[in-house]
Amino acid sequence: MTLELRQAEYAPRGRTRLHATSLTISPGSITAIVGRNGAGKSTLLALMAAEVRPTSGSVFIEGESVDSLSAQALAQRRALLTQDQAVSFSFTVRDVVSWGRHCWAGTSHAQHDDQIIDTTINDQGVAHLSTRLVTELSGGERQRVHVARVRAQRAPVLLLDEADAALDLEGRHHLVSTVREEALSGTAVVMVSHDVHRMFTCADRMLVVDAGRVVMDSSPASIAREQLARVLGVPEV
Repeated sequence: MTLELRQAEYAPRGRTRLHATSLTISPGSITAIVGRNGAGKSTLLALMAAEVRPTSGSVFIEGESVDSLSAQALAQRRALLTQDQAVSFSFTVRDVVSWGRHCWAGTSHAQHDDQIIDTTINDQGVAHLSTRLVTELSGGERQRVHVARVRAQRAPVLLLDEADAALDLEGRHHLVSTVREEALSGTAVVMVSHDVHRMFTCADRMLVVDAGRVVMDSSPASIAREQLARVLGVPEV
């Protein structure tokens, strides 16, 4: 399923957080969004997810404007993992992963809920935590549970905002395997990450954001490393 921004700009109260941006995300691809803190990475992802609506321009999923989609229809088309995933109440891991299936309630897809939940929990390597309360888990364990939740949604567009931030090396390696598996199945994956070196190895495409603009859009192999280092404010990458 194709995701498209057409001159989408976000400037709430006259403060431009993302300048007019046009791009297309294709099925079966992994796109990395990188940049400094405050550059506009999460804003770009939020526009893709229709968590915020552009102040001008449009966002489309498979040719349909997101403005025409109900909340349930939107959730069936895209799954979003945001940075803030706090769970304050005593839900089990399986409870949390099952939330990913709520958008399919009342449809024929719901008959497969239990199988999808169990398979996703196993695939994410958290089966041994299935009956544990999420509030008792480490930050990295909780993050893997939330990745399982959005994967259980089985949406054709998967949007991840710093999903690797709380993960150790094993968890980050597993996340890369996860997104590659999703892309191979036809899912369009978009990842915001500060782990630039890992994005070079796993992404098909890199969007570099600076001051609310996409200043570089290329395959990782074609990215000018010196220019990227200057944008990121580091000596080298």
